Amino acid sequence: MSNLAPAVGCCVKVIELLSAQSGPIGISEISRQTGINKNMISRILHTLEEEHWVRCDEKACYSLTLVPFQLTSRVVQRDSLVNVGTSCLQRFWKEFGESTYLGVLHNDEVLYLAHFDSTQPVRVAGVVGGSYPLYCSSPGKVLLAYSEPSYIEEYLASTVRKAYTRNTLTDAEALRAELARIRENGYALDNEEFGYGIVCMSAPIFDYDRKVIGVIGCSVSTVYCGADEIYDRLGARLLETAAQISRCMGCILP
Repeated sequence: MSNLAPAVGCCVKVIELLSAQSGPIGISEISRQTGINKNMISRILHTLEEEHWVRCDEKACYSLTLVPFQLTSRVVQRDSLVNVGTSCLQRFWKEFGESTYLGVLHNDEVLYLAHFDSTQPVRVAGVVGGSYPLYCSSPGKVLLAYSEPSYIEEYLASTVRKAYTRNTLTDAEALRAELARIRENGYALDNEEFGYGIVCMSAPIFDYDRKVIGVIGCSVSTVYCGADEIYDRLGARLLETAAQISRCMGCILP
């Protein structure tokens, strides 16, 4: 006999769908995308509305409120990596004023747990909760490079690698060589691989067992520097900041 509660599973699917929408969505479309019947969708939405998790507009379309974010953000706030990392990262951000972030590996992507916006006139966007591909972003390549070899091979075999720009590495052998360079250098660069006009540098965060548990990085508009300049401009301080966070997480570094 199953210990699962089907209604809860349906509710989770509805919440996940709503969280991915750019605007309100109706019951029929929710039913179509989730495969859940309209009657169940209606009951779920009315319950969530009573609990203030969703709102309904004049067209009978639904969207999430900020209540789920308020609850889940408490977990993030308690996370020691976020607490330690944010404090150290903020000092780096104040020094350079560029888009700066802390991320972790989640569902084969890099997920941002903290982000400080650029203070420059030409800004690079980023958001807490945003997720980005592993193969063509500097934080993603760091997390992939320091993963177990079996995970890397599974990822390369199963992931469809879209070319976002002419610099995007999609060939498996080229990526393997890139990941080896990252492990050798201790950092990754993104030379307009995820988007034109943006270069990035990222470095790993290690725990007490010298396992990579996160990544920090900085994204800069090519208006201010290119991939061949970003290391000279901020590389030493970024690596120093990553090492500082790693020590706080219990890693003993040389």
